[in-house]
Parts: sequence; C-alpha cells; structure tokens
Amino acid sequence: LEYRWMVGNNNSNLDVPAVKLDRDLSMGAALTWLPTTGEFGPRGAFGDYERHQKLATRFNLAFTYSPEDRQSSVGTPSGNTTLRLADSLNVFDPGTFANGATVEKVRYRLVAAAAGLKYHGFWLQGEGYARKLDNFVADAPLPVGAVRDYGFYVQMAQMIVPNRVELYGDTSYVFSDYGRPKEFIIGGNYYPWNTRNLRLNLQLINVDRSPVSSTFGFYTGQIRGQVFSAGFTALY
Repeated sequence: LEYRWMVGNNNSNLDVPAVKLDRDLSMGAALTWLPTTGEFGPRGAFGDYERHQKLATRFNLAFTYSPEDRQSSVGTPSGNTTLRLADSLNVFDPGTFANGATVEKVRYRLVAAAAGLKYHGFWLQGEGYARKLDNFVADAPLPVGAVRDYGFYVQMAQMIVPNRVELYGDTSYVFSDYGRPKEFIIGGNYYPWNTRNLRLNLQLINVDRSPVSSTFGFYTGQIRGQVFSAGFTALY
C-alpha cells in the first residue's frame, strides 16, 4: 500500500508566470494498493511489455482540490486554460455560463478511482471520476451554482509478438449537463530494440465532440470525426 500527497499553488504551472499566481493552496492525495505482485511494471506504465508470469494488480483512489482564478483581469484573455466544461469552453472565458458574465474564481474538486491488471502480455485498466466546480465568483449573476461531471475510460492491450508488437484499444466517456463527449481508439506499438523506452506508435481515434482543446495533443474543442496519428517516442 502506497500513499502520496502534495501541496502546491496552482492546478497547473505550465506557462504561468509567478506574478499571476494567487496565494490559495491546492492539494492532492492518492492511495495505491498493489496486492498481488507489489509492482505494476516500470513507472506503472501502460501495457504489459514485461509479460508478467504472475497476475499483477493495482487499485488507486485519488482526490484533488484547487481554488482557481483566471490569472488575468476581466476584459483580457484568461491566463488559466486548464478548466473546461464538457463542451470544451474555458470556465474563465467571457460568456461561458451567461452572456455578459465572466468567472473570476472557482473551486475545483476531483475524486477518481482506478483498477488494472497485467498477465502474460495482456493489460486491462479502467478509471472513473467525478468532478465538481462550485464557489463561483463572477462579475455578473450566473445561472448555475455548481457544475458536476462524471466520466470513465477503459483501455486494454495485448503483446501479440513478445518485446516487439502490441495492439490496443480504448474508449472514454464524459457525462455532463454540458455535453456527452466520447471517443474510441485502436492502435499499435512497435518496439524495435528490445526496450519499452523506444517505440513506433500508430493509432486511429474516432472522437465525438471533444471536451479537450490542447496545443500539444490531438484534439481541438468539439472536434468530430477520425484522427490518425503516427509518432516515434524515446523515453530517457
């Protein structure tokens, strides 16, 4: 049984100057139980590249709390881009909840539970979560006092050629008053040099109204249709 906890000053510090951070502390805590083998592969990674000969299992429970603000004054673009509704709108953008209203502060809470197993090159993992946004501070009245979202993902993989070829598939859903986005993925990994740290990846994603809009990922907000990606990953 492992435990982790942290205290920080923001939900994400990516590209956020220190002068824009408030003094409200965020926190996170997690419990991880590894009842059968006491491990789940290097870094607890996806997939069973190591081909466990004994069933490896892992169970997780995690909680995150963060009081967030828009990190910029009303009338300027929001510096905080991490909190979005299921329809992909930024919580802090003008008009997200009502015309003429801009959220300045919100409380973010998330609880998640996950379970996974690995055996003879097969890997299966699922996670469910519940998120609540409340304690809104805005420059005009809002039609909601709290936003509740629920979701899950399930992913499985099989090493069809030991130390060489892996196939996988997964799906994820979000359930919210602001949409029901979902996705389905099939893909494969090729490991050319007998290490999981170097791999060629090919995957096809069928996405329906993505809630995510990422500079670095495959998604833009509300995207629908198929996305094909190819890449080579080096972990060091």
